[in-house]
Amino acid sequence: MTGRRATVCHARHTVGTLSENPPGSLYFSYNAHWLASGGFAVSLSLPMEQGESPQEAAGFFEGLLPEGAVRQRIARRVGVSSDDVFGLLLAIGGDCAGALSIVSEDDAEGDGTEQPTVLDGQSLLTLARSGGRNVSVLPDHPQRFSLAGAHEKQPVVFDGKHYWLSGRQHPSTHILKFETVPRVCMAEFLANRLAEAIGLPVVEVEFVTLEDQVPMLRIRRFDRMTDSGGGVVRLHQEDLLQAMGLPSILKYQREGGPSLATLAELLRRHAGSPVPTINRLRDWQIFNCLVGNWDGHAKNLAVFYPHRQSAPELAPFYDLVAIEFLNRLSPGSWSRDMALAVGSAYTPERITRQAWQAFADVLRIPQRPTMMRLAELAESLPHLAQRVAANFVEQHGHSTLLERFTETVQRRCRQVLNSVF
Repeated sequence: MTGRRATVCHARHTVGTLSENPPGSLYFSYNAHWLASGGFAVSLSLPMEQGESPQEAAGFFEGLLPEGAVRQRIARRVGVSSDDVFGLLLAIGGDCAGALSIVSEDDAEGDGTEQPTVLDGQSLLTLARSGGRNVSVLPDHPQRFSLAGAHEKQPVVFDGKHYWLSGRQHPSTHILKFETVPRVCMAEFLANRLAEAIGLPVVEVEFVTLEDQVPMLRIRRFDRMTDSGGGVVRLHQEDLLQAMGLPSILKYQREGGPSLATLAELLRRHAGSPVPTINRLRDWQIFNCLVGNWDGHAKNLAVFYPHRQSAPELAPFYDLVAIEFLNRLSPGSWSRDMALAVGSAYTPERITRQAWQAFADVLRIPQRPTMMRLAELAESLPHLAQRVAANFVEQHGHSTLLERFTETVQRRCRQVLNSVF
């Protein structure tokens, strides 16, 4: 029996064919014209050197889909089993992370006449109040997007004032993230601003308060750009788990996923500027430990290809969340194990000087500058956290909660300074 097939597109160009044979497997083969015209590789795990030969591709394409309860909810809505990766890609692969769209072979050509649907204020409020789960407010717009991750997200086209729902012919420009647990929007916004304050490249995030103080985050997509005619262009990207061809269930090191050493080697081999890239990876993990972002895993790191550039770059950092701050508000709600070990240690209180030295060794960078950078950030972050918190209070209030945030950062930094230096 012949398995299902789909066309993988970039804009109006056919990149290749995704096929399923036997059922449950995923194979990708490049289109001959795409190869001849010098198109980009779909993934570092799917090299173009293989030509038109089918390549096992489950890791990359499954990684385009949401995870966990979000996937189950979407699967129920579109009438597909949550285990049916191919069926879900056909149902919601019109606007994925990165440059690609997955469509049925019959729909591959398209006629370019699809009109975007306005997301009005009341529908947006209803969606936000439900934490992104109540998509019944969009009855005439079947879901045609796919974003990886375990949190509720809504891709939209945003022009600075109005929102539209995205689709294959109308790439999203922003991602809306909703309050799925109390204060998570605040915790992500503050961590993002604090990372920006120390010079880390981060996605552009805005904290938005809707009617009745319902919060959400509006995140500008780094994998989109505007061309000279005002059109939105998709830029190619993939998270590091996809780049290794691994499934989403392996995003945590302790559960069999890649280590920082493995991720660093991948970046060193492929990034256009390896030295600054590894230094940014170093600072990201130091920041995670000092701020208490325990969920910095392999799918929260990505590479992308700037316009007309063949070598990938480490993407701006995203999904930074001050989880230790959330634990202070609701004690014991979140695991305190780091997603990626420092040395061989996962629990923050067990990360010793020797662990940080081992961290430098696995990244293949000198120990002394690494320790100096750790000390520098541990000493500067408490002051920067106070500045970030003061700016938030000025714009949004919540002064008491913000004191808890600054205290959390101060405690984390003091603990590291006392135990390591």
